[in-house]
Amino acid sequence: MKKLLLLSLVLSSSFASAQVLLEDNFNLLTVGDIPTEITGTTPGQGDYLFFASNGTAPTTTVNSAVSNAQIVAEGNGSLGFLLEGPNGDKGSRYMWKAGFPAIWAARTVANDIIEVEVDINPGDGTTLSRNTFGVYIFNPAGNVLAGFFVRAATRELFVVAYSTPTGNPVGNYNYALAAAPGIQIPASVFSRIGVSYNTVTGQVRIKGPGIAAAGLTVNGSAVGTAPDEIDFISFSGNTTASPNSTEATMVMDNFLVKASATDSLLGVNEANEVATFSVFPNPSTNNFTITSSNSSTINGVEMFDINGRIVKSLEFDNLSSADVNIADLSQGVYMLKISSDNGSVTQKVIKQ
Repeated sequence: MKKLLLLSLVLSSSFASAQVLLEDNFNLLTVGDIPTEITGTTPGQGDYLFFASNGTAPTTTVNSAVSNAQIVAEGNGSLGFLLEGPNGDKGSRYMWKAGFPAIWAARTVANDIIEVEVDINPGDGTTLSRNTFGVYIFNPAGNVLAGFFVRAATRELFVVAYSTPTGNPVGNYNYALAAAPGIQIPASVFSRIGVSYNTVTGQVRIKGPGIAAAGLTVNGSAVGTAPDEIDFISFSGNTTASPNSTEATMVMDNFLVKASATDSLLGVNEANEVATFSVFPNPSTNNFTITSSNSSTINGVEMFDINGRIVKSLEFDNLSSADVNIADLSQGVYMLKISSDNGSVTQKVIKQ
């Protein structure tokens, strides 16, 4: 049930108490399928478990397979995780690591806030797919304590919380972050999204592009509940009014799970200003030019081939525009990582 989130700003505080519980940039994995099966029983690459379903009959979805979860060279740096959603009216995808309750139980005393951060590239938002993609924090009963998702067709960002909206029973609810058309994360680049759940107060917080640095909060109804599992998710997104008939994909990277005594989600620059750049001409034969689309400056670039290998690395001194010579590279598709004072973005470039 979609509700319009009442904006509740809270002050950011020190990062000092944050404790890393899980992290993965996927660079130690191999390009290709992550799982070997889709029932969530046998670990695949990186010890990840994966569950994919076409949904209960009758369903128009037919594409659940191990290929729904892949390591690709289009990450925010080198390798990344690509998730493919259902191609019909039902279905879901979940990827997670087992054993999180023991990890949470061993955290430092008083670090009672679980914080999850991830880079996500939503594509250009021109797809007709109704799929949604994100990360959820589950409790042992399968309720979503906190999480976020992005709609593939609109790039709109939502927060999910186990809560009790006025006039409604307790349960899992999706909250829009602003009046229509909501908060839409930038197209075709990586944005960092953070979501947290306070196990003592039940409060859920989200931070990301277009959200004030302090974040937006929901008063959750799961007080004293320990997190059981953190999942990458995708759902069909089908509705009667807007039926889904095709799949979409999103790429995620730099996954981080922390335990903290105080808010340490993201940094001010990460939450408020997203680095955006134009790369032209693309495709190109000999060189291309990078220009800043906002106040971000260029500090360096790295180019990766389709296998995730670095083929070019250049440093710059806070430039607003930079030229990159690619005459020495073979024809093909490359990923260009642009580092700036406001973080990094990765874009696909083609050498003709």
